[in-house]
Amino acid sequence: MQEQEEREEKKENTAAESAAEEKAETSSAQTQNQQQAQENAPQPNSDEIVQKKLILSLAYVFGILFFLPLIVYPNDAEARFHANQSLLVLLTAVVGEVVFGILTLIPAVGIVFSILCGVFGLLILLLCIYAIVCICRGEKGELPILGRIRLIK
Repeated sequence: MQEQEEREEKKENTAAESAAEEKAETSSAQTQNQQQAQENAPQPNSDEIVQKKLILSLAYVFGILFFLPLIVYPNDAEARFHANQSLLVLLTAVVGEVVFGILTLIPAVGIVFSILCGVFGLLILLLCIYAIVCICRGEKGELPILGRIRLIK
């Protein structure tokens, strides 16, 4: 009787091992299928990547072109993100320069506000450079202070 029990246990163990092997083969086949699907998916070539980075950067270089990424890549989240940030930089620059321009007309303290206007313009330039560097690196760099505001969703 013990021999029969041992034989049955061996059969059960063999059945369990074969089921485990089948499961492992199935999962490895699924993994291979997923890898093949990823390899067969259209990958953007380097020219397309460079072109996209250039268009996203142009939105910061020429603020009035903030809408350019939206036109070229209408369904791309990255394009919307950078178009939004570019628009924020443009609006901040225009409003800030107008305010400082008016304040420079005050006779007694106009010179101070004209210096502050120059510093403000330099800060806007640094924001644009930061954003362009993030684009070139492929990072999603949110602008300090302004980056949390969403005008384009």
